[in-house]
Amino acid sequence: MTQPQDIASSDDGAMLARRLRKARELLNVSQQFVAEQTGIPRSAISDVERGSRRVDSLELKRLAAVYRMPVEYFLGHGEDKIGSGDDPTVRALARAATEMSAAEKEEVLRFALFLQNYERSPGGTT
Repeated sequence: MTQPQDIASSDDGAMLARRLRKARELLNVSQQFVAEQTGIPRSAISDVERGSRRVDSLELKRLAAVYRMPVEYFLGHGEDKIGSGDDPTVRALARAATEMSAAEKEEVLRFALFLQNYERSPGGTT
């Protein structure tokens, strides 16, 4: 019988654990909240974030949905920009979003995407 491997010892496992923890912390939600939303035990979420437990594809899909991030981000496809520089505005937005309804969150996202596209357009501010 083989010993369980600490997945944090692999670069991919460590990155996955770090990105999952960072996404949860950015939203300012507890592991218990995530457990209730996903059906994954809180102890398992803790183990995944520490890199001592593997996450299966269905669990990762549920976690990504709660964190409102694409699964690909957690797998390393994309830059690790989430919360980079500890921007206080981004952190405040994430905290505020935890108190919003799903419809309100969608409206804020639509507005953010509008602003992002407006600033890049020829008549935009940048």
